[in-house]
Amino acid sequence: MSQLAAELGTTRQAIHAWRRTHDDFPEPQRQPGSTRDQWDLDEVRRYWDARELQPGRRTDLQTDDE
Repeated sequence: MSQLAAELGTTRQAIHAWRRTHDDFPEPQRQPGSTRDQWDLDEVRRYWDARELQPGRRTDLQTDDE
């Protein structure tokens, strides 16, 4: 997952969070005899580039009564 994150320009944590919360994230493949998940980089890159970003609300600008 570290290599995948580096290729996509993000963090392992971001990819892990996206995988957990989005059912349509591409499934990993496992080689026979391996316990490590591996992804098709082209498939994940297409998915990552097409995802809809939903920025969070800025909390640094809100007042105490909001």
